[in-house]
Amino acid sequence: MPASSLRHLSRQWVDRLAPYRRHRNDEHREALVEEALRYSGLHLENDLSRSTYWSRAPLARRAAVLLFLVDRGAVDRTMYQGRRVYEPTENAETWALSQDALIPYRTQTLELIEALRHERLRRVRRARP
Repeated sequence: MPASSLRHLSRQWVDRLAPYRRHRNDEHREALVEEALRYSGLHLENDLSRSTYWSRAPLARRAAVLLFLVDRGAVDRTMYQGRRVYEPTENAETWALSQDALIPYRTQTLELIEALRHERLRRVRRARP
């Protein structure tokens, strides 16, 4: 992702990811975005391919929305068995529905949250003996 796009994206981080926005070292921001790109591409691809919107949206947009949800606290960025995962909070859908600014993007936001929930279910099922 170009440095200018990365700076523009990080300007939207005002809560949980704000330290990345203010960080002096661009490599840390780049690593966070690369991680989100990989996750939204590898782990969410099948679920999002069923969406009219997400099946055509660039991978960078998926990562940007994912990081926006992390920043606002609707999605947790955690570790699971030594790997970074993104998990929607219990009230992620309720939060998204309560955001007036997301009204034009409500369906797409809920589809991304749903894909994260499906990915979590698959991960839990694989972990069971």
